[in-house]
Amino acid sequence: MRPTPLPPPAARFESSPGDGFTQFLPLGRGVERIVGINDRRHTMICDTRTMAVRAGPDLRRDMAMQDTPSWAEVGGKLYVLARPDMMGPESFNLQALTCDRRREDWFWEPLPSPPTDDRESSIVSLADGGASSGAVIRVSTRLGGTYAFDTVRRSWRREGAWKLPFEGRAQYVADYGLWFGFSDSDRGGFGLRAADVDGGRPPVQRHLWPDVDAIDEHADEWYPGEDYLSYLGAGRFCVTRLLTSPKDYLQIAVVTALEATLAAGSEELHMVRKASRCYHFPKPDSHGGAF
Repeated sequence: MRPTPLPPPAARFESSPGDGFTQFLPLGRGVERIVGINDRRHTMICDTRTMAVRAGPDLRRDMAMQDTPSWAEVGGKLYVLARPDMMGPESFNLQALTCDRRREDWFWEPLPSPPTDDRESSIVSLADGGASSGAVIRVSTRLGGTYAFDTVRRSWRREGAWKLPFEGRAQYVADYGLWFGFSDSDRGGFGLRAADVDGGRPPVQRHLWPDVDAIDEHADEWYPGEDYLSYLGAGRFCVTRLLTSPKDYLQIAVVTALEATLAAGSEELHMVRKASRCYHFPKPDSHGGAF
């Protein structure tokens, strides 16, 4: 694919290498805010409507940001689950970024850790449960156990020895009443899957699309990075793949627009590729991000 020039960024953030790795996470309907978190527990909050940037509260507990944290938004809170430290114990910390309306300020709320086995060192998938209040967040570990966090009762329960059928984060799409995410059965996570994971029972697969953006046939030419799925409403999805060339370490992003359509006379959901764009990124000289 020919590279497409990047549009000028609306905002750009940079930090010195000494500040450690930074993760940027969306918060609010239509991404009203972007929350940046680094290894030193510092938080940055950017209001995308006014472009005002402010320092947020420090994390209450250490988290290894280089391990991609699992996150979900429920009832206006940003829940972040990650390991305390790369060299620390095999456990997980859960915290929620919450707005105090009376004080008009933000704070990190420490929450109970999932009752995982000491050998379970990584979260492999998360189902966010939707942004409405009272939703349940589900996570699966490397060894196959699945745990559910009740955001109202603020407690965990183990749902079973089965695993969510996703690689990374799956999001609930209310228009279809299903969770959508990258398939765990395809090399590199190039497949897209829709499943029903509600009710505390093993998930039921509803739809599977093996290669929605025609990347799989070129998988051996690139080192795979992070994959992102966004739902834009009205049956429209956006898939973003981050890849690195093994020859010159050129980084690229392939962004693909998809549209879900129902087959005539059936409930089979088709995922139609509308367009793809490729963006090139030189190796960064500093840590940061642009939006």
